[in-house]
Amino acid sequence: MNLVTTFVFIFKLLNAALPYKILIYSNLYGHSHIKVLNTVADTLTDAGHNVTIFRPIIESSQLDKSSVKTKNVIYIEPDEEVVEKMSKIDQFSGSLWTFDSTHPSAMIAKSNALVGFFGTQCKKVMRQQKILDQLRDENFDLAITEPVDGCAYAIFEYLKIRDHVTVLSCVRFDHVSDILGQPIAPSYVPGTQSFFNDRMTMKERLLNFIQFYYGRFTFANILDQEYEMAKDILGIQRSWREVLPEASFIFSNHIPVLDFPSPTFDKIIPIGGFTVKTNEKSLKIDKKWDAILNIRKKNVLISFGSNAKSKDMPEEYKKTLLRVFSSMPDTTFIWKYEDPNVNIAKNLDNVFISSWLPQNELLADSRVTVFVTHGGLASVMELALMGKPAIMIPIFADQGRNAQMLKRHGGAAVLQKTDLSNFDLVRDTLNDVLTKPSYKLNAKKLAEMLNNQPTNAKEVLVKHVEFAARFGKLPMLDNYGRHQNIVEYYFIDILTIILSVLISVFYIFVRLLRFMLSRNRSTKDKRV
Repeated sequence: MNLVTTFVFIFKLLNAALPYKILIYSNLYGHSHIKVLNTVADTLTDAGHNVTIFRPIIESSQLDKSSVKTKNVIYIEPDEEVVEKMSKIDQFSGSLWTFDSTHPSAMIAKSNALVGFFGTQCKKVMRQQKILDQLRDENFDLAITEPVDGCAYAIFEYLKIRDHVTVLSCVRFDHVSDILGQPIAPSYVPGTQSFFNDRMTMKERLLNFIQFYYGRFTFANILDQEYEMAKDILGIQRSWREVLPEASFIFSNHIPVLDFPSPTFDKIIPIGGFTVKTNEKSLKIDKKWDAILNIRKKNVLISFGSNAKSKDMPEEYKKTLLRVFSSMPDTTFIWKYEDPNVNIAKNLDNVFISSWLPQNELLADSRVTVFVTHGGLASVMELALMGKPAIMIPIFADQGRNAQMLKRHGGAAVLQKTDLSNFDLVRDTLNDVLTKPSYKLNAKKLAEMLNNQPTNAKEVLVKHVEFAARFGKLPMLDNYGRHQNIVEYYFIDILTIILSVLISVFYIFVRLLRFMLSRNRSTKDKRV
């Protein structure tokens, strides 16, 4: 009997240690989105699992920046229409500097534009019958994707993969919160595309709620249209609205200590910061940047990400920045400027222009004093973990929320993009962040907390993925509130009954009171 027990124990142990076959659906689009799913793939590959990446190409320029450790990568070439649209992407990038991304009409326009990219490429993916059938024969244990594009959920249904998990490249997505039944709490939780903090005025609370509604539409519209395509091409019956909530876990790229407190569920697992390199051996800068940082004691790094490029900003904004740089000759400015053929700061010896920067490595260097950034979540995580003071200038999407999130910890100042036309404001803000000790102290304190959390994000990711691959769907974690209608969820039926009872009691009381008064009056009349 002991021998049998030992054999069973060894069998279970070996079975638990076997690598799982995992499919990751990851569009080649958007540097931050690619980085998140690439890091997931590399982390699981390092853990010994057999990872396959299914990668439809939308943004071909990202091909040389998307290397992964797994050799199993299936590329789907971009549709001709997608190639044509991407050739005009600079027009979109330039418009980001001037239009109000928080306005409902802008969110609708953005959604329709993204349908043109994702929807067109999704249609091509779904027509790759031979590749899809080969993937179905692989019998994957688990699938992983991000809910920016709904094509993956249709593919997972077609491949009949028994379970999946979802990864969010940002703190939260409004359409995901909505479909999961996660309370949005718009009175104190900023929506994904909100530019407010958690302490809002009455007007801001109203705008935050409106932004949630249209922010939800931005991506839900993409996923809904792709589902209609999937019905016709693949013949699937269930939409993303049914499939996504069945995810065993939702991995959210947020750190509770850093983010705004908000209602959550047990299946939403924070893994924020897992894309940031913190190992000192992998953060060495080359001789070029080392020499630049040694010139002056104060060094300011400036980068507005990969979407809103510095080269596309209005000339007025560029001139303001150059005037600020010129007025601070004791400070070195390292500016990510994407046009290598134009030396916009050729007359300023304290300004160094480069079309690409080793951002993570530079932020890890103690000689970098301040980071001026757009507030993309990848940049926010890097500077927060590295303890750098910052000036946040959000451009669009979740950047406004990220900026306010970091500001509340006291290590960052926030300017609006329109403030870049105001020389005095930009210079004074930069001078404050450079010289006031509170910014540096608060940034260091936050970094110390983030680097000493009781959990390791990559370990959490691996353990939860293995759990999901082993046990499949976890309906016991499903929030039943998402199945309730508005009457049940908000106790309207119970409140109606209570109100009816109160009205009835009040009516009876009034009738009794009138009867008693009438009777008393009648008795007096008889006595007279």
